[in-house]
Amino acid sequence: MQGDTPAARYARYAGLRRQLLTEASKRIPLASLGSQARALSLWDGKQVRPADAMQLAAVFDLGVLDPLGGHGRAIERQARAEPPLPGSEEARMLDALMGARFGLYRITGPLAEGGVAAETFPEGAPLVIWDNHLARGRAPGALVGLRLAWPEPDLAMTCGTAISLDSRVVERLLLGLAPQRGPVRPSLPLPEDGPALARLVAEPAARLRLAALAAAPGFAAAVTRAAIDLGLMGPVIGRTPADAMPPG
Repeated sequence: MQGDTPAARYARYAGLRRQLLTEASKRIPLASLGSQARALSLWDGKQVRPADAMQLAAVFDLGVLDPLGGHGRAIERQARAEPPLPGSEEARMLDALMGARFGLYRITGPLAEGGVAAETFPEGAPLVIWDNHLARGRAPGALVGLRLAWPEPDLAMTCGTAISLDSRVVERLLLGLAPQRGPVRPSLPLPEDGPALARLVAEPAARLRLAALAAAPGFAAAVTRAAIDLGLMGPVIGRTPADAMPPG
């Protein structure tokens, strides 16, 4: 409703986002699900084999919003199957999800009025991101890869996974390194990584290359796979040595 605070509007849109993404996830064909899981090295030949809920969410994120392998987007199947009332908040949320884009952002910290202060990377353009958990456990300056949807011009909402990154991921992207196939040991993002990030994008050519990569198909999958290969998304079943797997 007009006059509502961003926090109040976010609360309503968050419920619609969850409902739409859940319904759309049921419309991912098995062939597409397999393609996304294979791209992330989370497929055992017969089924998705994630080590935790975040890895599974990353597979579904691609299948719903940004699939590889020529597969159609499940969010478009959802829009055709259950079109919302034109002009409704559900319709605005669906349109926002249809146009959501994956990018790199640095987190500044939570805001008193709600939302999280952030900036685009490497451009440094400030923005407020609405997400209840984004700043939790992340120090100021932390680099994340995430997808934003804008149901209203002043309401940038996360949709899908928010992946903790560091300069090693950015370096791999800039070098165009192929995905690794070797062992994965769980790893935390590098601490005090700001200077290393700044060096990587100091040259205009590096910033242009990163922008071109972000605008090209498959960027979300490339970032997610790099994070998985570096252990930033935890152990990977079949790739993590037994001594590095969590107990139980």
